[in-house]
Amino acid sequence: MASKTFFRPTKAYEGETLVLATTVQYKAVKPNWDEVKFYCTAQWRFAICPKLLQCLYYNATTYTPYTSEVTDGSSSTHLPLDAMGTTHYVYLATNEPVLGFYFGIGSNANAEAVTLDWEYCSTAEPTAIAFTDVAGDSDGTDSIGATLAVDGAYTFTLPAIKRSSMNPYGTAYWYRFKPSAALSATVDINEIIPIYQNTNYGYMEAGEAVQMGINRATTSGFAIISPSGTPTLDISWLQY
Repeated sequence: MASKTFFRPTKAYEGETLVLATTVQYKAVKPNWDEVKFYCTAQWRFAICPKLLQCLYYNATTYTPYTSEVTDGSSSTHLPLDAMGTTHYVYLATNEPVLGFYFGIGSNANAEAVTLDWEYCSTAEPTAIAFTDVAGDSDGTDSIGATLAVDGAYTFTLPAIKRSSMNPYGTAYWYRFKPSAALSATVDINEIIPIYQNTNYGYMEAGEAVQMGINRATTSGFAIISPSGTPTLDISWLQY
């Protein structure tokens, strides 16, 4: 039997499983862990999701950062979108262009019949930052006409986005959204994962363990899909 040797002292080693499906699922990286190992008895596919650099809530007056709250892997912290109005925005910055964002909804979901208006930054420095509507919207968080009601991915056609600076929050690929009408009185977003820019995911062979280091500066998580069936993916996390 083959054995695995770790070349650095290992502080912690934890595991979990994910039942795969023929529709894509999203798994956030475990915060402050260094490597991940995947194993599945069937073939599966995955892509590495870009980093969420900033998550800001703008209430028409003030920008409030919530980046750590939607990336810390904890259900006890969240981005509050309580009664978010049509003059309020959520700004999201990534290190690479993305097809959309996966939202993990907290204990309080939106129940109002509302849609989201999404825009991307269409100007590059030194031109002043400006936003343009995305196209090809598909709202996987919708339930009976209410956006941000269930866990899911909000996707759109990959836009001709430009890197630009939004001081003092840095240079990145900036997206933003606002609701078409006010959201419910209490809405919690626990997790946000940027979605890889295409569906040309890599192929992982059946019965082959894959272990890799996690670049925390560029990676938010993984997009994972099964070509067929519902096999179980074993996921192990290593911390040094």
